[in-house]
Amino acid sequence: MTAMVCGKLLAYWATRPTVMPMQQELSLIRDMRALDTADIAKDLASFISLIELVQRSHASNGIFEMTEADEAHTVGFFQWLKCLEKTLRVPLAMHADGLDLTCAELAKRMPR
Repeated sequence: MTAMVCGKLLAYWATRPTVMPMQQELSLIRDMRALDTADIAKDLASFISLIELVQRSHASNGIFEMTEADEAHTVGFFQWLKCLEKTLRVPLAMHADGLDLTCAELAKRMPR
């Protein structure tokens, strides 16, 4: 892979609507988790922009569509970002606000 992997992924996902259906959010998360750490390190700006795409969509829609099966992916993604922070020595999870919340935590914060 080349250093432009994050940039190419960003170019693709940036053409999508800001608010994505949950399945598209999960697809973007899978694409990001498939990236090589060295490639992420070479293009942190694009990678952070990708995190922010997921976060914006999740805050607008994903929190309402998320199921318990989905939360394993979103919370797992947040935890993966925390691990990457240690490896890369760069704050990443701060760009993923809310992705660490489970369905139960969301229900407590936003009762129906």
